[in-house]
Amino acid sequence: MTSSPYPDLGRFRELLSKPHVPLDLGALTLSSHCQGQTFTFDEELAKLDDLAEQVSTRTLEGVVECLFGDLGFAGDELEYFAPRNSYIDQVILSRRGIPISLGVLVIEIARRCSIQVLGVGMPGHFLLRDHEDPNNFVNPFEGKMISRYEAQELFVRLHPSAEFKEEYLDQVTNQSILSRMLNNLRMIHLKSRSTKDLIPVLELALCFGSPSIAEAQQLASALEAVGRTDEAARHMDELAERSDQRDTDEIRALATRLWSRLN
Repeated sequence: MTSSPYPDLGRFRELLSKPHVPLDLGALTLSSHCQGQTFTFDEELAKLDDLAEQVSTRTLEGVVECLFGDLGFAGDELEYFAPRNSYIDQVILSRRGIPISLGVLVIEIARRCSIQVLGVGMPGHFLLRDHEDPNNFVNPFEGKMISRYEAQELFVRLHPSAEFKEEYLDQVTNQSILSRMLNNLRMIHLKSRSTKDLIPVLELALCFGSPSIAEAQQLASALEAVGRTDEAARHMDELAERSDQRDTDEIRALATRLWSRLN
């Protein structure tokens, strides 16, 4: 465990550094940090184990039928943009979510049943694909199996003026899935102008790769807006250590300006 004052950020960065990012732990860490809660991760993982034990037919179709049929998971059509729909612990509790959070659930339950399911980052609607059959997909929001043709039709309905590209149905990495979850939350909080809720999302987003000056400035501005200039300065010091050389000096200068405002 890291000694950082932001333990979830240290945990998240460590997970992202792994050759194969553990999606369940990544999604739970995201939920913990963004909600300002302290999880007992073993207990949260055990909830996923318990769901997997209820799958009687160990196929992708069997997982989908169990979760969306027997257990009643479904897309939240009434409050689609509620932040809780991006938090895997809340999705398990309410049995409601959005395509990507429900997709994460399917991937992790299937994995526990020794079934490999691939995340598909189609623009506008996250899907899943059968590892064994590249023409067999899952629409997690509707909780049903669909064909490759139906996946393409879904894209056309969502983007009638855009051209469909086959790569939209390619597999994406677990790191990309977590990044997309954070981008969804970022858009939700920017739209609602909830700076306090935006801050932990930005903190996690800055765990990916080398932080840029633009991303650092966005976090610093958000923290300053809620009177947390000292935290902004500490974050900038830490980010400067991880940034590319071209951004290091600017981020250090930003940290210096922030510290000077506290004197």
